[in-house]
Formats: sequence, C-alpha cells, structure tokens
Amino acid sequence: MPIRLLDATVAAQIAAGEVVERPASVIKELVENALDAGARRIAIEARGGGLRELKVQDDGGGIAAHELELAFERHATSKLTTSEDLWRIGTLGFRGEALPSIASVAQVICVSRTAAEEVGTELRLAGGEVQSRTLRGCSPGTSFSVRNLFYNTPVRREYLRSEATELSAISAVVQQYALAYPEVRFTLQLEGRLALQTSGDGDLRAVLIELYGLDVARQMLPVAAEVGEGEQEIRVDGLISPPGLTRGSRSYLHLFANRRALQPRGALPAVVEDAYHTMLMRGRHPLVVLNLFVHPLAVDVNVHPTKSEVKFRYAPKVHGTLGRAVREALVAGAGVPTWEVDEATAQRRFELRQLGQAAPSEPEPSAWGVGASAWDRERSRWDAGGDEAPFSSGEAPIPSVSPPPTAGLQGDASGQAADDWQGSLPQPRTANNLPAAEPLRQSGKLPPLRVVGQVGLTYIIAEAPEGMYLIDQHAAHERITYERLMTQFAGGSVESQGLLMPRSVPLIPAASALLLGNPERLAEWGFVLDEWGEGVMVRAVPATLPADQLPRALHELADHLAGRGGSTPLDWREAMLTTLSCHTSVRAGQTLSLEEMRQLLQQLEACTSPRTCPHGRPTMILMTPTQLERQFGR
Repeated sequence: MPIRLLDATVAAQIAAGEVVERPASVIKELVENALDAGARRIAIEARGGGLRELKVQDDGGGIAAHELELAFERHATSKLTTSEDLWRIGTLGFRGEALPSIASVAQVICVSRTAAEEVGTELRLAGGEVQSRTLRGCSPGTSFSVRNLFYNTPVRREYLRSEATELSAISAVVQQYALAYPEVRFTLQLEGRLALQTSGDGDLRAVLIELYGLDVARQMLPVAAEVGEGEQEIRVDGLISPPGLTRGSRSYLHLFANRRALQPRGALPAVVEDAYHTMLMRGRHPLVVLNLFVHPLAVDVNVHPTKSEVKFRYAPKVHGTLGRAVREALVAGAGVPTWEVDEATAQRRFELRQLGQAAPSEPEPSAWGVGASAWDRERSRWDAGGDEAPFSSGEAPIPSVSPPPTAGLQGDASGQAADDWQGSLPQPRTANNLPAAEPLRQSGKLPPLRVVGQVGLTYIIAEAPEGMYLIDQHAAHERITYERLMTQFAGGSVESQGLLMPRSVPLIPAASALLLGNPERLAEWGFVLDEWGEGVMVRAVPATLPADQLPRALHELADHLAGRGGSTPLDWREAMLTTLSCHTSVRAGQTLSLEEMRQLLQQLEACTSPRTCPHGRPTMILMTPTQLERQFGR
C-alpha cells in the first residue's frame, strides 16, 4: 500500500484519542488553561454525563480576537517558544494539543475577550472545522461550551461508563484543582445541581471542609519542609490525616508537583504511605493533600499524554524530603483517639480555635478534679510506692525495655546532643528501597500517666491531666518490643538466649526446609536451629520470646521465608520485627500487677511512636473530662 499523509481531521481525531479519553479529560484541559490564564474564578457545568454539554467559564486573561482561530490549530501555544523551554515549564499546559483535540470530536462554542478589547468574539467549531465567527458582548475572560462530545466517533461513546460515573470523574478533577489552588474560587454544577463551591480565600483547610466536612478538616495535620537551594530546592506543603483517620482506597491521596495533579500511584504515594509505617492497619490509606515544589529544571512533565505523571531529576532527594516531612508531622501531631463528640460541639470548638480562643467546653486540667501540680504530686507518690497495690499477680514481670541507646547517633546541624534523639525509626522507603530520611526528632510524646487499674484483663486504665486513658496492654507492649528489637537489630545483633534443654518443634517438611536453609538470616534474629526428624531442634531463641509462642512464631517465619508478604530484605526485616513483637508481648487476658502496669506505661512513654502498635492499631484511646461529665449529666 502507498504511503500517504493523513488528513488533518483524521490526525486530530487520533491525537484526541490520547488527550480526550472521557468528559473529565475535557474539563481537566479547560480548567488547566483557565488557571494558566490567571483566572481567579472558574465555573464548571456538566449535563448528560458530560456528553450532552460541558461548560467552563473563567475570568482569566482571555484570548485576543485575532488569535482565536489560531488557538484551535494543532501545536499552537503561547507557553513555549524554543525546545529549551521544555526543560523549564512553569505552566500546566504547553503542548498546544488540547483545544484542537477537543474541537475535533465535539461541537465547541468559544467566547473570549481580553481586558484591552471592548467586545468579545464568539467562535463556533464542529469536528475541528470553523462554522462561524461573530462579535459578542461579554466580560473579560473565556467561556467554552463543549456539546455532543464524541458525536463523530460513536465507538468512543459506547465505551464510556454510566452518566453517574462520568459525573463522578468530572467532580474528582475539579476537586483536585480546588485543592491545588485554594486561592481560586471554583463552582461546579452537575445536571443543574450545585455540587461544589469554594471560597477562593487561599485557605486549604476551608476547601477540605467543603469536600470532606468539618470533622475531617479539623483533624488534618500541617506538613511543611524546605531543603536545598537553586536547582536542588525542594519544598513540601500541605495537610495529612492522623493515623486514626483513614480511607479504604488510595483515591484520597491528592499529590501535586508544582501544583500539577498526579495519579495516586507510583513512587510518591508509596513514600507517603511508608511514612505511616506501623501507624496504619493493613488495607487502610491516609487522606493526604501535599504539594511538592521543585525547580522547573528538576522535573520533567512531558512523560505522559495526559500530563498526570512526572519524573524528578533528583528523585531520591525528593522522596527523602517528602517522607521525612510526613513522618515528622505524624510524630509531632498525631494525638490519641478520643470518643466522638457531637457535631455542634465540634463546630464550636473549631471556630474558637480558628479565632485563637480556648473553647469553654474544654476545661483546663484543674477541672479533672485536681490541679496539674497536685496531679503530678499524686503520681509521684504512687510511683514511689506510697500506696499498696490493690492486687498482685504471680505472672513474671514485663520484660524491661530500656530507651534505645544513643551511641552512634548524630545530632543535627546545630549540634543538638545525641540523647535528644530516640532510636532509629522505621524509615520511609523510596522506590529503590533506599532510606529516605535520618532519624526523626522526639516530639509529640505522651504525658506522664498514673495507673488506676486493669479492665477485663486486657485494658489498663490510667489518668493524666487530659482525661482518662484506656490502654490495650498487648498493643502497647507490641510497640515497646518492636522499638527495642529495631534498636538491637540496628546495633548489629538481637539479644539471644540459649536453651538449657533444646526443644523440638514439629513442622511440615516444607517449613522445616525453609527454616534450615536460612541459618544466617535466622541467626541475625537470635534463632539457632538444627535438623530433627519431624521438624527442627531449637537451641537458641530471641531473649524475649516465651516458650509457648515458639511453635507459632516458627510457622510464621517459614511463611515469610516462602515470600508471603514480600521477598525484599526490607520486607523480611519488617516481617521479623512484627512477628517477634507480637509473640513476645503480653497477651490480652493476662493479669498484670500494678507495678507491671506502671513499668509498661513508663516504657511506652519512652517510645518514639507510642500511639500505635506495629500493625497500625491504636494502643490507647482518651476520654476527656468533658466527655465524662456529659455522660453523667454534669
């Protein structure tokens, strides 16, 4: 067959297949153009699932009348001049493909006017061909009406989802840019119904209130970090949810690179979620709104037709800065979960907090019955043994967990002493499994807790000026043991204990083969095993592992060695830490003496991340004095 040049209309429709996938793609391109034009107000409408009509109106700079037809030519753009400009892109759009691609598969009405013009111009196109051009009175800015999308490519229409699904995708696009540009007022109408309206006052938390409600917005933790300078400057800015506020999918990870919305997949979301290491339960994901600012020369945005993916020139440094910023915000700001309060009270507290006032419904510590100083004296008396323990136990005391050693740890650039650091945190990982940050500063610690008693042989009751704490004794001891083992492993060896009488543990042949085939890896964690008829002969175990937990622990280790749950060195390390932490900790249903409970809480207070166990479950919950008083009708 002879080689021919494609007709311009056919070429435009092929290009449209990459740029315009669905109605939401049209909204994305038009909203980006409006933002590039400096718009401060953007109104979006969608009818018929976006196929019947899409409207985007802005108050930006507008398109000059003599350039209006040129704007719909392929590769016509005001944002690039030379090839060098591709490496310092400061706008959302730059290829000059969006408008001609949209016009080639729809009927378009464009009305635009610049501030220097007295009257606007209306241009009508269908299938990429200009139908008419007339003068029209309008305000400065640009208005697009896209009708009968894919009318000339019916196969594309057949593969679209339901109207509700397409409207949901449009809403998601607008939400993304409302979060990226809180200083812009967005209005979204779907099928004639107002679906979203932001104030445009520049307050990101106010946008979150519109999208997710007051209760979510007030819990979000601020993130801010800045490193480097010049071409290597990196800034992180935004809000993240505490560990107790999660969602079931990654669609709530709103990530931006220089305010360009990115897909919630790949290396960046992985870095963010790794920063929540041991703080989230499996299958749960945080709610995140984070913007990464990097020098235009240090990011390539021209790697995907929809411009939803980017590549960073200094990716390890970007990932490290992002992971560190998120982890620091979590350690510093994540509080203890409390019982929910009614919405009216939450609203009042939030408004007062915004005004910098104390909520009258939140009494000072003295309202707990004693002043803070009196409470401290009372706790000191208890800790000194001034009161007889109300009950005791014949159980062995909780294994002591001393604070992580400071040897080998470095202070910060200002010469901060090493003992101001808590031991090595589980560091966020990059896509290349490289540590993304140095150990984090100790902050957001628990208050001193006074033990009151034990409930159901599972929960420890303690008090502090903030109120009454319920502590899950197993989850709390898991956290203590996890950080202890992590520190020992980082130091080169986990404390091992040889058995006076070696113990045989029956195992299936496959499990025995895996365990016996990895003696070095197991020895790093304190295990010494020999071959034995129907299983293995255990000669040494980690010092904290109880004898009754040995068979179960060995079965789990065999599963991990088989690659279940990951096969990288970091996966293996994490599996060992969580498995040993779980099996060496006190159990639910185990009686603890008052002294044992005191020791456990003192050890928990020294932990770097005391509020969650290694699996991400909370170690404690808090009931404030206000909540208690409400229950008693005071």
